[in-house]
Amino acid sequence: MSTTDDPQPQFVQHVTAVSGFAYGAIGADIHVYGEGSPVYLLQNWRPATPADPAWLRELPSRMLNSRFEVVPFTGRETELAELRAWRDGGPRLAARWIHAPGGQGKTRLAAWFADETQDGGWRVATAVHGPGSVQPSPGSQDLTPDGHRGVLLVVDYADRWPLTHLTWLFKNALLHKDLPARILLLARTADVWPAVRASLANQRATTSSSPLSAPPDGPAMYRAARDTFAVQYGLPAGSGPGTAAPPYELTLALHMAALVAVDAQAHGRRAPTDLAGLTVYLLDREHLHWATLHARGGPGATPPAAMNKAVFAAALTGSADRTHGTEVVRALRLGTPVDRVLDDHAQCYPPERNGGDSVLEPLYPDRLAEDFLALTLPGHQADYPA
Repeated sequence: MSTTDDPQPQFVQHVTAVSGFAYGAIGADIHVYGEGSPVYLLQNWRPATPADPAWLRELPSRMLNSRFEVVPFTGRETELAELRAWRDGGPRLAARWIHAPGGQGKTRLAAWFADETQDGGWRVATAVHGPGSVQPSPGSQDLTPDGHRGVLLVVDYADRWPLTHLTWLFKNALLHKDLPARILLLARTADVWPAVRASLANQRATTSSSPLSAPPDGPAMYRAARDTFAVQYGLPAGSGPGTAAPPYELTLALHMAALVAVDAQAHGRRAPTDLAGLTVYLLDREHLHWATLHARGGPGATPPAAMNKAVFAAALTGSADRTHGTEVVRALRLGTPVDRVLDDHAQCYPPERNGGDSVLEPLYPDRLAEDFLALTLPGHQADYPA
């Protein structure tokens, strides 16, 4: 790192990796274990990138992935107003814990708020837990807050972090500049919040928490999703089937119902009316896609039964570097070359991060992956092969 005599210092940082992993940050701390692996990674916030509609239609579940933001953000005006007030008022350092079941819309709410905050002149960053995560390509993140109104740090899956790792994160220099700093933590429950709150008190941060309730206007959310999906399938907006929203409380369930209704109409099928049926319908499309890819790739391609096991394993391991992914797939003894399985799996489920040689990206959204795990295991009566 070097500076000049200019009143506004210019920072230059070169990061290279001869063997292993290298990561740099300007304007923030890096916490590592004794062997050199990062406890967590800080990255600048990146808005969602639109995906090709044809690619999305290959596997309808892709349209439910919050990473692509296919359905426009709808509603949640009360929650957004509360977040804006929390961001713009109060003391210099504050943290907020938002919790709700998977599929309620926490990630989309946080993404909308982060986009808005970044557009408003704040430095916005995310923290990704290091152990088991896939590191990005060697490089540096410029996190200097100079010229920004404040700092917003978004931490998804915060309830999965060990408390000691969150404690280290809360001490990061990024949060202790002479600027307002806000930490937005997303979780499924509030079970660990009391301990986290006590840790934040040691940093003299004000704290608050709130559950994310069911969407206040389910019918409007359903119609917005249905019309958006119709356009993705080349149908006019408003031409989607049905007008009544199903009585589901989860945002994801409403989106699933809208997606299945449109997909079924586009393929001349009958859409199921219950939540279990919606899940099975979407998983059937996964199986069909695996079979289609196998047919296109010829005898050397990954057979559908082997892909089923690879997808199951990926749902348990999460995204991994290629070395770890190779060990996982080799242990499955699929009878297909390991590299071919990893490459075919990545064709179905591309890695979220372009950097690093990551493999075994899990099925998204999380709730669909969890249903897939449950249905693949024996002990249920659903019309799905255990």
